[in-house]
Amino acid sequence: MATLTALARALDVEVSVLVGQPSTVRSDDSTSLVLAIREALTSLDDFPGLPSDVPEGELPSLDDLRRALSHAERVRLHGSFTELGRLLPGLIAETRAVARGSSGDDQVEAFGLLSEAFQIAATMMTALGKEDLGYIGLMRAQEAARASGNKLLEAMNSSWLSWVLLKQGRLDDAARAAVVAADRIEPDLVRDQSSRVAVWGVLMLRAASASVRGQKADRADEFLSLARMAASRVGADQSIYATPFGPTNAVVASVNAAVELGEYRNALSLARDLPAEGWVSPTWKARYKIDLAIAQAATRKIPAAVDSLLQAEAIAPDWMRHHALARDVVREVAERSKRRHSPVQELAGRLHVEV
Repeated sequence: MATLTALARALDVEVSVLVGQPSTVRSDDSTSLVLAIREALTSLDDFPGLPSDVPEGELPSLDDLRRALSHAERVRLHGSFTELGRLLPGLIAETRAVARGSSGDDQVEAFGLLSEAFQIAATMMTALGKEDLGYIGLMRAQEAARASGNKLLEAMNSSWLSWVLLKQGRLDDAARAAVVAADRIEPDLVRDQSSRVAVWGVLMLRAASASVRGQKADRADEFLSLARMAASRVGADQSIYATPFGPTNAVVASVNAAVELGEYRNALSLARDLPAEGWVSPTWKARYKIDLAIAQAATRKIPAAVDSLLQAEAIAPDWMRHHALARDVVREVAERSKRRHSPVQELAGRLHVEV
């Protein structure tokens, strides 16, 4: 991985471009989105020593900002990058202005909302293959979280930092970011609130992902086991800072780990434990279906793989059109299809995937 990092620096590209990270979005679709969010994340308003511009007109109330942030979180969970690109710059500017113009409890809450807005922008940039901007966004998010005094929000930002580092190929750093944050908030699984347990569980899943990518299967199993304990304690699936966690996501993560380790039959066996009425966000569920399709294709269950791909498209069509790994799996399965006008060939056509 050190060689890849050096090569990426020499070529002035992200590591994810070289290793084919699955969340990279096609560049022809992302230019305008990147420019809008880049300006929001690198605003002169956040540079020390420069005066801040105050948006014209009356600033929104905290209630207005809460509603706008909730909408942005729902959009992120559905994977609509275009809509997020329109929403986030204004939301960040207004929330920043309210945070700096308030005092007392209102200011504390406004900084918490600002942290969440920056977090959404950071994850969007990383999904678009701009991990450096994602890192900057998370630094902004963490500064705001500290101003709000919200330790769980700080920990969740560290969770997303781990994901960004994973996309950069910095596997040891990704694991360390998750483990250090988890140690800071390690809960009492009996007495602590479920929100604290859920954030800790998310961090265990991040540490597991870094371990899997580093081919440290035993270490990954330890983290996954701890995450399953946390999920059992939480009980019901929930969304914590727009991140799913609960029994369903614990199974989803275990299936993903098995697929990444090439244990395809084990992945299909683990998938049987998925709760029938469980919940994860649309994009996470679609990603799970892609993992299923990979395992099914690898074990020569092509009709089942096709069904999984069609289900992924039905769940999150916009995400499916942009997701590089999903498109690669569609291409591979379509190439193995014996009928020219089969459903998977038609899916490839809708996604503009050349077969």
